[in-house]
Amino acid sequence: MLYLLPNLLDETQDHKKFLPQSVEEAVFDIEGLIAEDEKNARKFLKRFAFSRSRTFRDIPIRLLNEHSKKEDIEDLLSTLKQGNTWGLISDCGLPCIADPGASLVFLANKHKIAVKTLPGPSSVIMALQLSGLYSQQFTFAGYLPKEQSSLEAYIKTMEKEIFDKGMVYVFIEAPYRNDKLLKQLMSSLKDQVVLCAAVDLTMETQEVFTMQISRWKQENVERFHKRQVVFVLGKVR
Repeated sequence: MLYLLPNLLDETQDHKKFLPQSVEEAVFDIEGLIAEDEKNARKFLKRFAFSRSRTFRDIPIRLLNEHSKKEDIEDLLSTLKQGNTWGLISDCGLPCIADPGASLVFLANKHKIAVKTLPGPSSVIMALQLSGLYSQQFTFAGYLPKEQSSLEAYIKTMEKEIFDKGMVYVFIEAPYRNDKLLKQLMSSLKDQVVLCAAVDLTMETQEVFTMQISRWKQENVERFHKRQVVFVLGKVR
């Protein structure tokens, strides 16, 4: 069994407010935890009350991240094939969403290893909900291209899909580049395009701004510098 365990979006929060009881029950069952980073994995485990015979320090940690090689993933698969129950987490939110854990789940399914996912916070879905945009069709684009000409071309492609097909786009950026991306969006998009910035989701500082580009041009985008933002792009229905 492989449990896909949700993690918090903000590690300072009380996990009982955002993670259901089923997560704690699953954590008690696991024999090991697969994570992107051992330090973050220990922080996750420390939230739960283990029995006296076992503490969060006793749970083996195996890494699966952007540096993992094919043989590393196959080794993790071999561990699961032995009949052990392991958990898989991302550094924040749900595993396997823009996350290296997806490659392990793909192989687990291929080899008929049971995989169970548990509910928890997802910044992508939360941003869609809070944007107010009609998301019958949406694309999570991850990080947009960094190279200027490629970025401009991609923004124009999104704009065309928004008006021609009613598509909604969700994407993210490194916090220190938020203001730069916003300025690019304002200079490239038509005034009637709607942009939502869902900021610091689940945190005490959470804010959501949904406005047409014409309104965004009046905003001070420096306020989003180094903050956690999920962007949603669409049109008024």
